[in-house]
Amino acid sequence: MNKLPEAPKAIGNYTTIKQIGDLIYTSGHIPVTDTKKFIGKIPNEISIEEGYEAASLCAQLTISTLTSSNIELDKITPINIVGFVNSEENFKEHANVLNGFTDEFAKYFKDKSTRSAVGVTSLPLGVCVEVQCIFHHE
Repeated sequence: MNKLPEAPKAIGNYTTIKQIGDLIYTSGHIPVTDTKKFIGKIPNEISIEEGYEAASLCAQLTISTLTSSNIELDKITPINIVGFVNSEENFKEHANVLNGFTDEFAKYFKDKSTRSAVGVTSLPLGVCVEVQCIFHHE
């Protein structure tokens, strides 16, 4: 596994992670770090392959958020993943983009979660993908 990027900070009046009972919710994570920014619509400005990489980065940032909050990964199970793909109107390969997220998660978690891949006309900062999750904590 690669070295994880630094966990993102909230850029508004919200928190990036919240635990209620045995459930953990993460806010939408976008593919932006100090060194990488995946900006644009898929597939015309960002390729499907770059979108896959962007979704993988979202997964790494989500893992960073969890671990920086002192959550032990072996004590949680992903339940649901919702991914938003900033895409052209006729784009139909949203799942191929979101596979970058779930393929990256498979490196950390043995159990699979449910997932939705949703096409949208825009996302914050013009990024190509945003992903939020729900986890069960033992």
